[in-house]
Amino acid sequence: MKNDLYSFLICSNCKLSEINDSLGKCDSCGFALTHTKGVLRFIDSEYHSNFGYQWNKFSKVQLDSFNGSNESESRLLSQSNLTPKDFKGKTVLEVGAGNGRFTELLLKYGAKVIAIDYSTAIEANYKNNSSKDNEVIFMQADLFNLPIKKNVFDIVICYGVIQHTGDNKKALNELCQYPRDGGMLLVDIYSSGLKYFNPWVYLIRPFFSLIKTSDEKRLKIVQAFVDFSFPLQLWLLRLVYKKSGFLKYIRYIVNRSPNSVYGINLYLDGKVNINTAKDWCVLDTYDGWAPKHDHPVSRFKWEAMLKYSAGKYGFSVKNISASGQGHTAILTKN
Repeated sequence: MKNDLYSFLICSNCKLSEINDSLGKCDSCGFALTHTKGVLRFIDSEYHSNFGYQWNKFSKVQLDSFNGSNESESRLLSQSNLTPKDFKGKTVLEVGAGNGRFTELLLKYGAKVIAIDYSTAIEANYKNNSSKDNEVIFMQADLFNLPIKKNVFDIVICYGVIQHTGDNKKALNELCQYPRDGGMLLVDIYSSGLKYFNPWVYLIRPFFSLIKTSDEKRLKIVQAFVDFSFPLQLWLLRLVYKKSGFLKYIRYIVNRSPNSVYGINLYLDGKVNINTAKDWCVLDTYDGWAPKHDHPVSRFKWEAMLKYSAGKYGFSVKNISASGQGHTAILTKN
C-alpha cells in the first residue's frame, strides 16, 4: 500500500521537489537518500551517541504495551488535553520520537505519523512500530534542517526534547513552522524550578562526560551504580510511601538521589514490575548524566518564549500548565 506521507517530504539536496516513493528519490534532481534499517537518513553524524545507544538498549521499557502501565498514554493525553478520537485520521509530525513511546499510541489512535529523531534511537522506534509502515515514516534528521514541507500538519508534537537541542528559542520557532492553519503544536520543556532541581545530576554530568570510553562501558558504570543503590532506595521509598508529615521530606530527599528513582515510584504505584522499574531507573539515570545539552527554563521564561513565537508565527496559546518534569503548552495556529 502506498504511503501518502511521502508527499510531505522535500528533497534535502535541491529543496525543490517532493520525495516520490519509499526509496527516497527526488523527482527533480534524482538525488537518492540513504534508507537503512527502515529509517530515512538526513544526517551523517550523530549528536552524542549515547542518545541512540540507550534507547536501543532499552528499546521497550517505556512502551505501555510492554510494561503494562498507561504511563505514556496518561502523559500524552493529559498534556495535550485531547482524546484518542482527536488523533484519528490526523497527520502528525513527532519531533524527538525516540524509541516510540508516543509513536505507538499515535498509530494506535489512527494517526498518520512522521517520526523524527536526531539519534539512532529512531531505529528502536522502527523496530517497535513498523507493523503499520504505510501509516508512518521513520526519519533521522535535524530539527533545524528538516526536509519537510511547512504549514501542512494537523498536529506537531515535541515532548521531552527542546531543552536538549542547544537552542530553546530557535527550536520552538522551528516547530511553529510545520502546523497547518487551524493545526496544533503540543510542546513541553524541563523546568529550572527548585521543585524539579536535582543538584547531583549537574555535579555528576561534567565528570561523566570526561569518561572517554564506549557507550557500552559508560552504561555499565550507570548499571553498577543503580545495582548498588536500588535496594536501599526501594526500602526507603516503600517505608515512606504515601506518608505525610516529616516522612514526606525523606521521600523528597530520596527522589533527589544521584540516580533516577522514577522507576521505583512507578513500581510502588503498582504500574510496573520490579525488573522494569530497575531498567527504567538505569535508563533515566543514563539520560540524566549523559546529555551534551540540557537547558531547563523558568515558567516566566517559558511564557515569554511562547508569547514571542506565537506572535511571530500566528498562533494562539491555548494552555500553559505544569507537566511531569516542567512546563507544557498547547498552541493553535490561527
